[in-house]
Amino acid sequence: MKEQRIEYLDSLRGLASISVVISHFVLAYRLDLVFKAVNYSPLHFFYDGFAAVTFFFVLSGYVLALSMKNRDQIGLIPFYLKRIFRIMPAYIFVLFISLLLHLLFKVTHTIPDSSSWINLFWNQPLDFKNFVGQIVFMKPEDGFAELVFQNWSLLVEMQFSFLIPFLFLIYKKSNFYFFFIFNLVLFFCFNAPIYIFHFSLGVLLAMSQDYILINFKRIKDKYKIALIFFIIFLYTYRYTLPMYYYYVLREYSLILSNDNLIWMITGLGSFLVLLYCFTSKRLQKLLNLNFFKFIGRVSYAIYLTHVIVLIFFVPIFIQYLNNFGIKNTFIILTFSLIFLLLVTVVFSYFLTTFIEAPMAKLGNNFIKKLSLQKYTFVKLYFQK
Repeated sequence: MKEQRIEYLDSLRGLASISVVISHFVLAYRLDLVFKAVNYSPLHFFYDGFAAVTFFFVLSGYVLALSMKNRDQIGLIPFYLKRIFRIMPAYIFVLFISLLLHLLFKVTHTIPDSSSWINLFWNQPLDFKNFVGQIVFMKPEDGFAELVFQNWSLLVEMQFSFLIPFLFLIYKKSNFYFFFIFNLVLFFCFNAPIYIFHFSLGVLLAMSQDYILINFKRIKDKYKIALIFFIIFLYTYRYTLPMYYYYVLREYSLILSNDNLIWMITGLGSFLVLLYCFTSKRLQKLLNLNFFKFIGRVSYAIYLTHVIVLIFFVPIFIQYLNNFGIKNTFIILTFSLIFLLLVTVVFSYFLTTFIEAPMAKLGNNFIKKLSLQKYTFVKLYFQK
């Protein structure tokens, strides 16, 4: 039986992708240094790319576990192949487009100028070895160009996509306490990356959704405003704390200086964002508007393609404005952000329509044609 798609979750993913785009634009033109008061305020919620990535991980854990929840058995090979066909074709296509544009790339000095941070990724040579490595998400050696610098998160998605069925099985055959201890053991004893907690939070929500939402709704009804601010605080933990704490006080504490703490707290914020959405009919209605659903459908492509537009096309656009005598920084950056978002969405629509969706369909047909559904867990393993 085909799973019913929860479209407002796609919309949330789309909005998270847009926040990543804006966060990279902010860094590309160092607006975080220009507007510090805004950057270290709750408004950062809307362009916190760091937090958006943790949200992707929590949501992936939830969606993938939910797809297995009501089945007696699941085919491991079909599950893995679907993930590969979902993630890899669009990524490889964008990687080759980036390679082509990298050959034409040169730093364009404009008013305002792009930062050395964004220019460094492409303003370096690239040899065959370091390009091939990036096909499988490997970081290039120092001194070589990194074409799709957000690919590290795709590697995490692929790795944990392969682990999710086992996290699902462990939770199904045990309970919350064992599952929690199991995660701690993997993290502290076997050096599992911190992201395991994000995906596990998603699995936890999928498996115990009714119980969690009943209790969460009680809190939400009593302390709605306080809860909203608490969620924003956790989600943007890296930015909504006083700057003195983040840059000074944390230097003297091994606990506070541990970046894993930031990842964990932000992951809890992402988990609570998801819970709040599940318990807010008003928010769901808003997210089900056609515009947001469209952004959700092309969200993966937005995440992939925006760097191409930001590095290669935005400086050309700004240079074009400069040549027309436009030098006002506020006007230029406003129009440049609009240009970045529009071109990225258009590019993403074509990538989704002609690469991502057809390849996902091809993957499904390939699985059916080879009768790979027989490669499953034994049915007994999925029974309580």
